[in-house]
Amino acid sequence: MAFNRPSLPELIKRVDTDLVSRLPGAQAVLAQRLTRILATGEAGVAHGLYGYLQWLELQMFPETCDDELLHLHSVGVPRRQAGTATGPLIFTGTAGAVLDAGTLAQVDGLEYRTTQDATLVGGTVTVEVEALAAGSAGSQAAGVQMTLVAPVLGVNATATVGTAGITGGADIETFDSWRDRIMRRRARIPRGGAEGDWVEWALQVPGVTRAWEDPMGMGPGTIVIRIMADDAADGPMPSLQLLQEVFDYIAAQRNVTAHIYVLPPVPAPFVPRLRVSPDNSGTRSAVEQALQDLILRASKPGGTLTISSIRTAIGTAAGVSDYELEWPAASVTHAYGHLPIWGGAEWLA
Repeated sequence: MAFNRPSLPELIKRVDTDLVSRLPGAQAVLAQRLTRILATGEAGVAHGLYGYLQWLELQMFPETCDDELLHLHSVGVPRRQAGTATGPLIFTGTAGAVLDAGTLAQVDGLEYRTTQDATLVGGTVTVEVEALAAGSAGSQAAGVQMTLVAPVLGVNATATVGTAGITGGADIETFDSWRDRIMRRRARIPRGGAEGDWVEWALQVPGVTRAWEDPMGMGPGTIVIRIMADDAADGPMPSLQLLQEVFDYIAAQRNVTAHIYVLPPVPAPFVPRLRVSPDNSGTRSAVEQALQDLILRASKPGGTLTISSIRTAIGTAAGVSDYELEWPAASVTHAYGHLPIWGGAEWLA
């Protein structure tokens, strides 16, 4: 039976009735009596204790506990920590100049340090750097200019991010995402490499937001895991660094006879053509958000986005009273390994 917290008036009446029943004679029935005052004070204390018991009941289960206590239910499902962005940084200057490991460069208030000693050859050198602060903000696109925090003899003050970019930065996992993974773990315990285990392992790596497994995807004895990094600044496609991190993590968990492949899905841009009524920025934004949510929830590599779900997402978007959908006109089935990626809507006049 569910825990029932009595209301404060109910407790006051209960205590007052108990006190009155213990008093003899006319004093017990006076309208202005001491027992009511005593009952109010005692009931207030009891009501607070009942509230604490109600709170304790909620903390016993991962789906209802406070965020701050979720770790008590997370055995075997650690929270994904923030990931540190890394990548190449190109320095220029005088040939033979030395750049020590730990040299700091900065851009927009974010600092990066070199991870190795390097010597300029031909007036340039490419050095791997890592962000000092973990998180998606640490990712930088190729060509971004940084400046040295402190001057280095023979090295120009400005450095350029290499063509691969600085990638891999990911924010700490949200409590909602962590709670969902804990609930999935409770519903399905890992079994050493059975169906579903590979997805759970991939999702435990910081930066991975979605994952799918493809048994025998490369032939007998193989398992293909495809992942996405929707929350990364350089997402949603996973970086090479993230793919390697997932491979290394799963390799330590897997059955020793399984050959694993960690791959990105082949992106298939989803660009619907439609018009909505009323046609304004608010309804357009609501429709785009609804379709993006649908893609995140319902899509999978080689899967099908049904026309009914697409129409439902558009028709139920906030503010939409009517719409016309020119494309797609039917359910969209993607080729093996291909995954729909939001490519923006094409709005018809």
